[in-house]
Amino acid sequence: MIRREVIVILLLLFLSLPTIQDLLFPGPFTSHDLTHHIVRQIDMNRLLSEGQFPPRWSGELNNGYGYPLFLFNYPLPALVGQLFHLLGLGYIDSVKAILGLSLLGSSVTMYLFLRSLLGNRTAAFLGAIFYLYAPVRFLNVYVSAALGNALALLFVPLVFLSVNKLAKTGKKLWIMGGAISFAALVTSHNVTTVMFAPVIAGFSLVALYLNNPRFMKQILVMFLLGLGLSAWFWLPSLVEKQYIRYDQYMDNFFASRFVPFKDILYSTWGYGSDFSRQVGIAHWLVMVGLVISSTYLLVKGGIKVKEWVTLGTFCLTVFIGAVFLMTEYSRVFWGSVPLLEYVQFPARFLTPAVFAASIAVALLVKHLPFRSILLVGLLGLVLYASRNNMSINQSVEYRDDYYQTLKYTSTAYDEHLPNWARPMMVLSPGKFSVLQGKGVVHIDKNYSSEVKATFITDEETTLQFNQFYFPGWEIKVDDKKVNFDYLLEGESKGFPVFKVPQGMHQIEAVFNKTFIRSLADNISLFSAVIMGVFFSSVIYKKRVLR
Repeated sequence: MIRREVIVILLLLFLSLPTIQDLLFPGPFTSHDLTHHIVRQIDMNRLLSEGQFPPRWSGELNNGYGYPLFLFNYPLPALVGQLFHLLGLGYIDSVKAILGLSLLGSSVTMYLFLRSLLGNRTAAFLGAIFYLYAPVRFLNVYVSAALGNALALLFVPLVFLSVNKLAKTGKKLWIMGGAISFAALVTSHNVTTVMFAPVIAGFSLVALYLNNPRFMKQILVMFLLGLGLSAWFWLPSLVEKQYIRYDQYMDNFFASRFVPFKDILYSTWGYGSDFSRQVGIAHWLVMVGLVISSTYLLVKGGIKVKEWVTLGTFCLTVFIGAVFLMTEYSRVFWGSVPLLEYVQFPARFLTPAVFAASIAVALLVKHLPFRSILLVGLLGLVLYASRNNMSINQSVEYRDDYYQTLKYTSTAYDEHLPNWARPMMVLSPGKFSVLQGKGVVHIDKNYSSEVKATFITDEETTLQFNQFYFPGWEIKVDDKKVNFDYLLEGESKGFPVFKVPQGMHQIEAVFNKTFIRSLADNISLFSAVIMGVFFSSVIYKKRVLR
């Protein structure tokens, strides 16, 4: 049994190799976001080497004036990239390795989910291929280089796998696996989590209905633990969003980005702003086939297979809902449904649509006659339809040292700057500047979250700390906390400004945890302890049974 599973997974990986071939060539490539993620990878390495964990504040970005990068930007892709970097890969290759992992890994995780759901290797195999060979998957990697979204799609099937296993068995092992998978999804890409949250909730009800409703409590515990494990990221991000200009710059961002229905049906492949926003020819054919098959069986004498009716209805609902939310007709929902506007791009709902189609094709292959013909025909179609999508547009000659010189915010709209801050176009002259008076500053420690300096002056002097203020910054002179003003008008607006008396003084600026950050970190730590208790109890019971 295990040997057969290994053979199928190896075959799946073999058929997945063409999707990563262009990632194996050296160097970066033109894309929407690759530069952003390489800069973030460099910054993640620096923050971790300084001992900042969880990483939140970057003192080098925004041209050295500071940026709350990982306080609001999903951190897991860069954390995974750090593992590749520690294994010897450069920053560029570390980011490309994550993109490759997202493709190969997602095909395996989708297979495991569908194998658990339907109990049929052939059906699960084809469903995994459909999940991988979809236009949006290659759009994420080769056009947008949307690292977070790409990695999140590796964890999505693992969440569904855990829900399905819990609905069948209620075992604590799957509570742990599901909690870890859900936490990984949240920290990989919070937007993907928002999109899939109602899909996950709907599937949980389906899985309980098909299996055992009494295991609902275990599924709820799984999600609560997952939220707890990831609280260190999402809770401060949600609460402290009030301090940044995100809402000001991203308000109604979706309004001009709805997708014409004809483009969802079919649109030509492109690499600039003219990129394709189609679901996929093969995926559309599968959904049409599901409707026709269901209608035929219903007319013929009713559909008697519970699995077909329930999962088929689920797939159609998700697919139609996702397509609807991409079109202009859904505008009223985007303005009224909580959190929906944070998805920003309606075309992102291509991923739930593809996910639904991947389950649907597995369902068709399992239950319809002529399984071999269906398998060969649909496999050939989905591979052929993707033949021109699995490649980069153009390689770039830059190397790691070039990206290490980039100090911008690494976000397209600088949307995570504090409300009182602004993008800085020139490099900071240093961590401290003398505004009034005179003196000499010697930097003793220069970390993103902690700066120490010795300052010598012959008179009372006004200093400016050249990091934009954000809740958590504290300044001390000779170990005594000092008051500062950061809302001054003019060029000093947003920077902490404070006075230092005559003489030699030790100055320290520390980015402390706020109450909500400390609370979030403790929630995650407490959740991890609970996970440890769960794991220990499972191991103990196994030993007792032996």
